[in-house]
Amino acid sequence: MVPMPIVRMDCWADYVCPFCYLQMDTLDRFIEESRVPLEVEWHAFELRPDPIALIEPDGEYITSIWLKAVYPLAAERNLKMKLPPSAPRSRLAFETAFFSRTAGRFDSVHRALFKAYFEHGRDIGNKDVLLDIANECGVDQTALAASLAEQRFKTVIEDDEAAAGRLGVTGLPFVMLTSASDTARPQPPVVVRGVAPIEHMTAALDRLLAGGPAGGVRTSLKKRAT
Repeated sequence: MVPMPIVRMDCWADYVCPFCYLQMDTLDRFIEESRVPLEVEWHAFELRPDPIALIEPDGEYITSIWLKAVYPLAAERNLKMKLPPSAPRSRLAFETAFFSRTAGRFDSVHRALFKAYFEHGRDIGNKDVLLDIANECGVDQTALAASLAEQRFKTVIEDDEAAAGRLGVTGLPFVMLTSASDTARPQPPVVVRGVAPIEHMTAALDRLLAGGPAGGVRTSLKKRAT
């Protein structure tokens, strides 16, 4: 009997990227409906890491993106998103999410961060806000505060971003499917870029399992664009 193949799905995202939130439901459906087991891993990718200058949340660039792309896509996907009043750095949000993984609460915190920012306009660059969000998801605030103070996951975040650089990631979300079941005959990974329908995700999986070439969909947001 041929064993069921296992596929690894590595996802790079940023909590301040609206396209990453827009793609969440599609990824959920893809994982649920996948014909093979998926090992899912989320990775950090800061669109505007320090010392890159932050953008004005109500500036022409961001407003244009939301009017032309974000709001129409949100309507298609029944998401009640609104342009946040702040445009913070996301390093502390990643520190919070990765700490929550050690407490077995990553999924709930991961989703809560997106929802807090894009639906409720909360400043996820603010430590106190992050502590509140994590606490609402069952994460110990005292332990998280200590972790944030010592930047416990600084190296993990930087390693994620270094890996993204090697892969040529320039836009988000970025999903890479890799065969995890046949290490003796590794298949080339297949990449899906940007806000893609589930049909594109399924086609990418089919290409991987068939041993086809790597492929992409489209990029929705450039890193550090101004």
